[in-house]
Amino acid sequence: MLEYLVTSRARRELLKLLWGEGARANVSALARRTSVSFSTVYRELQAMLSLGLVVAERDANEVVFCRNDGSHHAALIRTLIEAPKMSGDADHDDDVRGWLHALGAPLPTPVPTATTPPWPEVVAAALVLAHRDATVTRVLPFVLWKNWRAEDDQAIEAAATRCNERPALGMFLALAGELGGNVELVAASRRLRDRRRTKSRLFFTGSQGRYAMAATRRNTPPVARRWGFLMNMGLDSFRSVFDKHEVA
Repeated sequence: MLEYLVTSRARRELLKLLWGEGARANVSALARRTSVSFSTVYRELQAMLSLGLVVAERDANEVVFCRNDGSHHAALIRTLIEAPKMSGDADHDDDVRGWLHALGAPLPTPVPTATTPPWPEVVAAALVLAHRDATVTRVLPFVLWKNWRAEDDQAIEAAATRCNERPALGMFLALAGELGGNVELVAASRRLRDRRRTKSRLFFTGSQGRYAMAATRRNTPPVARRWGFLMNMGLDSFRSVFDKHEVA
């Protein structure tokens, strides 16, 4: 129902992230998680502020946004968010898993219903999905290692940039190169580094309680920290995919 009533994808993704998942983040993080441009997210957030749908709070040196549970429209928005989907997102996610499976990802998945896009676009779609699907996160370095070709480097980087996923691509390339022993992948990851990014952020969408956050900080692999991400998924989770499937 949300897809039918809210025709703006940017607005729809922000509503799902802020109201459906309870996210609390700054404009840059929300742009990355929704794969929407910074300017569009900023504009939509200002409109939501004026309607009382979100609140802005200062956290250290940045402004973060979260849903306004005191809004007069809160019950209506929750009903809209929780209504059964008419089409779209779930099917698209299955398509992405299917495309990854066809590229060698050890994923049990249905046959995709959509035509497989070019390899760089598959990578970009997988980067977006990885923020809410831990299984895709775990297998993506292996898929990159298995299918990487130097001639695709720029096209994949461009596709990831359009989705605001350059840091995620860099992290996954670094993991693929280190675990698969491919120096070209490690070199490709270094070209994506933005040393202006100094603040760590959660890789997976959704809020976390105190104990879950403690586990996340404890289990985040060093390579993820270097790219400014925190995740409750240790390096062994990624390594096990290579150990089980590298020979095949």
